[in-house]
Amino acid sequence: MRRGLSPEEKRGKAFYLRGESSSGKEITAMMGEIEVPATTLTCSGCHGTRGEGKTEGGVTAGNISWSDLTKPYGHAHETGRRHPAFSETSFVRTVTAGIDPAGNKLAVAMPTYRMPLQDMSDLLAYLKRIETDLDPGVSETSIVIGTLLPDKTALTGLAQAMEDVLQAYFAEINRSGGIYNRKIELRLMYGDTTSTLTNMKHLIDDEQVFAIVSGLTAGTEESIAALSQEKEVPFIGPSALLPQRGLPVNRYVFYLLPGLKEQARTLVNFAARKTDPQKSRVAIICPDADFSRGIAKSIEDQSKKLGWTTITRIYYPRDRFNPSQYVTELKQQGIDIVFHLGSGAETGALFKDAEAAGWSPAVYLLGTLVGRNITELVPVKMKDKVFLAFPTIPADISAAGAAEYSALLQKNKLISAHAAAQVSAIAAARILVHGLELCGKDLSRERLVTTLEGLYEFDTGLMPRITFGPNRRIGVMGAYIVTIDPEKKLFPASAEWISVD
Repeated sequence: MRRGLSPEEKRGKAFYLRGESSSGKEITAMMGEIEVPATTLTCSGCHGTRGEGKTEGGVTAGNISWSDLTKPYGHAHETGRRHPAFSETSFVRTVTAGIDPAGNKLAVAMPTYRMPLQDMSDLLAYLKRIETDLDPGVSETSIVIGTLLPDKTALTGLAQAMEDVLQAYFAEINRSGGIYNRKIELRLMYGDTTSTLTNMKHLIDDEQVFAIVSGLTAGTEESIAALSQEKEVPFIGPSALLPQRGLPVNRYVFYLLPGLKEQARTLVNFAARKTDPQKSRVAIICPDADFSRGIAKSIEDQSKKLGWTTITRIYYPRDRFNPSQYVTELKQQGIDIVFHLGSGAETGALFKDAEAAGWSPAVYLLGTLVGRNITELVPVKMKDKVFLAFPTIPADISAAGAAEYSALLQKNKLISAHAAAQVSAIAAARILVHGLELCGKDLSRERLVTTLEGLYEFDTGLMPRITFGPNRRIGVMGAYIVTIDPEKKLFPASAEWISVD
């Protein structure tokens, strides 16, 4: 089994590949008299991801794996420059002063670096491992991919529905020649949220997967993201209610759709466009749980950012929802905008008591929390007063995307069960395959991550176009605000795309 990198070697790899410093201090590179951040002139950019060396534009960057640098007979370069084998001391001098072990100056194309001794020590440690630092899950004939699915014994059949389409999709790729003649092998793990992290560890440590695709991680987002980062395993398209964001960005997790916090902010942005924040009064009605409070804080922060100064908060125990009390209090306060983060049944009860009290504020909801049955609960008097956020709607599926989805089901004799989850799984798999194809034959996790970072407006045919970037790990940064026509039972009656920020 592959030996993992030590902490020192990991830090050295981060510098070698990306110019990142573990010391927290800026590392700079000198090109003649010009000083630039080391992140713009990385070692791997010239010497290759494995230190193998390469030639570009007539300039040759040599092999810098430690076994090559320390060859006992030294080196003779094409330019005629000769020098004995490197030692750690002479290597440091080469990197910092541009002088080889014989005292010769290096070519002008080789930058010198100003860096702390700890970073230099880390770099040396990694160069001694770089040749054997091969990513698991990749051979000449196969790429092993994992996925995390819910408990297979659940009555809903969600796990089976997602497994079926993933197996069918990758089988189609394999029949077409695979990825540069490598076949994709899918490893699956099933379980509820209590076993998700354990299952992911099994995929990484025991199944030795190259990457993970799709899968449900709701409720375990933070620990899953942390493990992906620790093990440096790309995870493409996890279905998460609360995608992990923040700086520095977690390089290894690529979410397709926005989470509930992002969708909540789109609701606030939409509400601010419909009303004057200086003249309206806002209330947030929220279950008293950490999960819901986090979303409520996103609403409150965005509301304040857009000019609302008066915000009423109601946090209620899940087993003691009292809509009549809230309606009475909020009506007396002159509240005309309500953000409710409860269930569909709770929202329905709130509508019923509001109608009885003759109170009709604008109500903003997260579609994922209330469900589509909300259409039966909206009073006629609340027409044009209820707004729901959804990260994607059926209209996002193009004609070509729908045809491909239907063809995949028909060819493999599958049923369209849990269509939304199936579509999301296929979209994630399609993005992964696209990234693998762009990486070429010389496949590595680092190359895949860097490739996906460059994905711009990628059309899966199944959801809004996906864009990632060095500091962006959510492919779609916005949501649809949809309305309901309770008279015609039309849902959605309208849909408008709103950006998160």
